[in-house]
Amino acid sequence: MRVCLDLNIWCAEFLARRSGRANTAAQAIVAAVRGGATPEPIQLVISWGMLDRLGQVARRQFGFSQEAAAALTDAIAGYAETGPSLLLGGLGVLPIHDPEDRHVLETAWAGRARALVTADFAGFLSADAHVVIPERLAWLHRADRRLHLIHPFAFAAWLRGERVEGFEPGNPTDTTSRPGGG
Repeated sequence: MRVCLDLNIWCAEFLARRSGRANTAAQAIVAAVRGGATPEPIQLVISWGMLDRLGQVARRQFGFSQEAAAALTDAIAGYAETGPSLLLGGLGVLPIHDPEDRHVLETAWAGRARALVTADFAGFLSADAHVVIPERLAWLHRADRRLHLIHPFAFAAWLRGERVEGFEPGNPTDTTSRPGGG
């Protein structure tokens, strides 16, 4: 399954590690992207623009040196290179207010991701979204497929083998079960 992780997932994983916490949702998600055991294989969808922004955040907010930030983004790019999922970026045309969120969402669509994992759930909702579980799961639709917008707690639960109501990663092109028809 192709998955796009919002930058807040990478930041939460780093902060958890830095503070000595273990077994957080963000840590489970990043471990899955790194090749951990998952219900189905995961391919990371990320853009160069997202990697650049993550490098900036690592330097400015977390005190990484230029070299350490570059090593971090190079490692994340390496996770994406295991499949055809490293992209050049979005076009800035989706109707979302925040330009950074718009870029992430466009990267997810362009990379044919089945899930966009984010703690900023509300920032990605648009008029055509169908909220399945408030603040946890929504479906975004295009003519040919569905993108699951999913909170990290719900995605981590799915990684643990728990059923998440409405999360159907096995049917990326099935839009016939969409509320209101096909």
